[in-house]
Amino acid sequence: MKALILAAIWLAGATLTARASPGGQQLACVAKVLHSEELPFAPPNQWGMSVTLEITPPGGGPYRIALHDKLPWQAPPPRQGQSFRVWCDPANPGDLHLIR
Repeated sequence: MKALILAAIWLAGATLTARASPGGQQLACVAKVLHSEELPFAPPNQWGMSVTLEITPPGGGPYRIALHDKLPWQAPPPRQGQSFRVWCDPANPGDLHLIR
């Protein structure tokens, strides 16, 4: 799922779908890119990336999460300040799903 979230950052404007986890307390949240960095090593034809996101749930305090993953080289890296919507569960910060 982390790769899908990172892919959404790279493929701005593309429609990606994900569903909330059953039984979770999923909220419609805003994810904002605070920092992104290309990593020096990745498999051929891929980018290694490290991205720090600020997740803001409705009516709650924002929290940060760092994602480390690899993506196809065809897309540009995420940019600081980009934002998109995700389903999030503040009790389980790593449980992020794209809102289509």
